[in-house]
Amino acid sequence: MATPTNGTLLSAITTIANTYQSRGQTNESSRLTSALAKLREAPDDDAIATAHTLGLLVVTFLEHGQWNPAADIGELVVDARVNLLGSEHPSTLTAMSNLAAAYWGQGRWPEAADLGRRVTEIRRRVLGDEHPQTLSSMSNLASTYAKQGLFAEAEAIESRLLEVKGRTLGEGDPSTLSTIGNLATTYTSLGRYDDAERLERRVVERCEMVLGETHASTLTWKSNLAVTFREQGKLEEAVRLESAVLDTRLACLGREHPLTLTSMANLATSYRDMQRLKEAEELEVQVTEVSRVVLGEHHPQTLMAAANLAATYRCQKRFAEAAHLGASVMASMKRHLGEDHPLTLTAMANLALTYQQQGRSPQAERLTFQVLQLMRKSLGEAHPHTLTTMANLGTIYQSQGRWDDAEKVAEQTVRGREMVLGKEHPDTLASMEDLMRVYRVLAADRTMQRAAMR
Repeated sequence: MATPTNGTLLSAITTIANTYQSRGQTNESSRLTSALAKLREAPDDDAIATAHTLGLLVVTFLEHGQWNPAADIGELVVDARVNLLGSEHPSTLTAMSNLAAAYWGQGRWPEAADLGRRVTEIRRRVLGDEHPQTLSSMSNLASTYAKQGLFAEAEAIESRLLEVKGRTLGEGDPSTLSTIGNLATTYTSLGRYDDAERLERRVVERCEMVLGETHASTLTWKSNLAVTFREQGKLEEAVRLESAVLDTRLACLGREHPLTLTSMANLATSYRDMQRLKEAEELEVQVTEVSRVVLGEHHPQTLMAAANLAATYRCQKRFAEAAHLGASVMASMKRHLGEDHPLTLTAMANLALTYQQQGRSPQAERLTFQVLQLMRKSLGEAHPHTLTTMANLGTIYQSQGRWDDAEKVAEQTVRGREMVLGKEHPDTLASMEDLMRVYRVLAADRTMQRAAMR
């Protein structure tokens, strides 16, 4: 890019504003038009000052969850500051970090990770390993790794951050609390639910005391704790907590904010797990429709909303609709996220369940076995999601009359769930009942064989 001038920056912003206006996205276009008017009234022709003003506008869009304009303008600001100030200037690094945040919100996680690594490396070299800006970059990078399903990498960074912040800032500092909360979320993704709950309760209690019950950070950690409750099978607690978070976010942020959509989706999933299927469907239809408009057709959050709706259709025995939507979502996720991304694997597993319900057992078996192999590789043998897929494969074997294969899989599933989830978890109890059913069938079969031989 040639060295930008005030005129070229204003011309680029005008083009972006007109694009949003033509799409009917008046909120974004009006904010851009207002910024343009102020910039044109400025007395000097200073491209650096203009880039600074545009950088503040990027932050405003980020705060409102408006990822697309944040990225569009963020790219302009980064290019301008690299050319005007150099790639290692503090203002350039701030612009890169903000652009990475916009990419993160758009679901462009590989690009966010590339920028995040670049910023982190420069800040480490220039500022030192324990400088607050370096730590902030590390935190953002860990969050991006988690979105990519790179949970071990995320945990390593977050554990290091917690050690440094706990030592230098103390546990009560909001930044330290944020790191504890992020580490807890990673524990949930790794299937370490009890560790996650312990940390999340700590963070929620401190945040309520320090920041207040309706502060954005407090709501985030409450929402994460609700997800952990659901994964532990504590569905009543999950619904109660997520409902409270959703009510507050609707009042403070509005229905179209990405965080509100996340709360709606989480609550819907808990409803589905409780067999409150009509309520789940109503929420999921809303989330899917709004996400398509606000975030875009292929945004990961939109795809996951559609996948959740397909899962609810399956539970409602609307198998044709579930299969059609599920296959479409799976194809999009493979294309945009990759075959071994956790969201893609979930969509594949759900589609396999639908195939099984439709009586398409060979297709269900092939897809479930493929998911199981990918989960073993990316999540590990003992991850709860891997064990769930293993249980699903065992159910398919039972439907095919392959009772010896079903027995081996059911025994593995029970051992794994007892170790990871505990003997009293609903999933463990379900696996034990399943194994007993297999034992009864095999015992009856062997009795018949002995009788036939006499």
